[in-house]
Amino acid sequence: MEDKPKDIEFAIEENLILVNEEVSDRKEIINKLGKLLYDYGFVKESFTQAVLEREEEYPTGLNARVTGVAVPHTDTIHVLKPAVAIATLKNPVIFHGMGAPETEVEVRVVLMLAVHNPKEVVNILRKIIFVIEDDEAMRKILTANTKKEIKDVLKEHIQFLTKKMGV
Repeated sequence: MEDKPKDIEFAIEENLILVNEEVSDRKEIINKLGKLLYDYGFVKESFTQAVLEREEEYPTGLNARVTGVAVPHTDTIHVLKPAVAIATLKNPVIFHGMGAPETEVEVRVVLMLAVHNPKEVVNILRKIIFVIEDDEAMRKILTANTKKEIKDVLKEHIQFLTKKMGV
């Protein structure tokens, strides 16, 4: 038996990462990330529209200490295989607050989740929230100049949590 942490159960790939992206609003970044997930075979054609609709009803903006973060996602029926698409934004865009839709959150980091197994949604969200709550990780992601830097920070922190917490 190996002593290394379990493999991360969703793809974190450089081709799913946008660095210092310029967009005008949340719909534009959701469309861009959804297109990446679709183009690389992670989601069905219905995914992006389902994310946009869900975001209107159940917003995903979070005021993290370092920067605003959004975690848009949708039902597992729109997903073929699990992944996370990531964008850092040159200028913040407004998302509405998770659990507080009347609040506006200036978001600079978007982590779009594509989860295919309903039983894994909470576990994967827990791992993403762990990264969001880590100020050092968020600073590294926000200031990263390459896709590889962002990928490495996410993987490192998720593997640490997996090993530490056994989740």
